Amino acid sequence: MSSETDRAGDGSAEITFTDPDLAFLRHVRFGELPGRVRPADMVELVETDPRRDWPDTGPSREQNDAHWGGG
Repeated sequence: MSSETDRAGDGSAEITFTDPDLAFLRHVRFGELPGRVRPADMVELVETDPRRDWPDTGPSREQNDAHWGGG
């Protein structure tokens, strides 16, 4: 699977892998890929919510008054 060469003589070895070895390791790590999605199986998405240009600033004064009974 791999060849080790100890150039420094201190036990640290350089490990090299062949392409089939790397393909096997990818398969072990990530597993099987799902099937390819055909263009006929794809659908186009359409956003239905309006785009928000700025963040919500919270309830208005009238909403706070109605909620807390202030008049």
